Amino acid sequence: MEKLNAMTEKLEAFFDRFFDKQYQAFRNLLDKLFEYTYRETEKGVFGLFNTPEKIAEAARKTKEKGYTNFDCLTPFPVHGLEFDMGFKRSKLPYVTFFAGLLGFCTAFFLQYNTHEQLIGVTLTHAIDAFPNLNSYPLNIGGKPSYSWPAMVPICFELTVLFGGLGTFFSMLMISRIPKPFRKTLHPSITDDKFCLWIPEDSANFDKEGVKAFLQELGAEEITAVGESA
Repeated sequence: MEKLNAMTEKLEAFFDRFFDKQYQAFRNLLDKLFEYTYRETEKGVFGLFNTPEKIAEAARKTKEKGYTNFDCLTPFPVHGLEFDMGFKRSKLPYVTFFAGLLGFCTAFFLQYNTHEQLIGVTLTHAIDAFPNLNSYPLNIGGKPSYSWPAMVPICFELTVLFGGLGTFFSMLMISRIPKPFRKTLHPSITDDKFCLWIPEDSANFDKEGVKAFLQELGAEEITAVGESA
């Protein structure tokens, strides 16, 4: 039993090392593609603000001050805040577009193949239970078997389905969600406060300097977290 446990532990350690490298490589690829700059809130200083206008102004001045890797945490989306922080337009819409295009092409092919039987019977006779791979050459009132206007609703539905699912799962990966043990800086951030977080790995970081800067911005509460406290 002890030998089995030892072998199991070695096997687990091997898989941890192996998949950790693959995971980090995948994360680095996403960071490069989407210019992702989020840092975990472990060490640094944050300040709380009362209104969306104040957090937007604070983000602009923080960017001008030369701080990097900072983040703004808000209880609801503040439109335009990403541009105030110095970010470019999100690349996520490209994912939505190509996922929707894939859905459109999939729906069109399935319907077109149903009428025109692009995939021959010799390839599909073993799976006749799937009607989308078989032809129904019914001539009703002289109408053509292939009529693209009738395909529009299904093409629309699969475009929306693929686009929505692609956006959803891409957003989860980019945001590194789920992560249930992520630290919450302040309970009011999820209620009615707006937080400006400047991490310890930011350029020009100095604990006292950051506190003084946040005070100049009008933060109502300033707190240091981690070793910077």
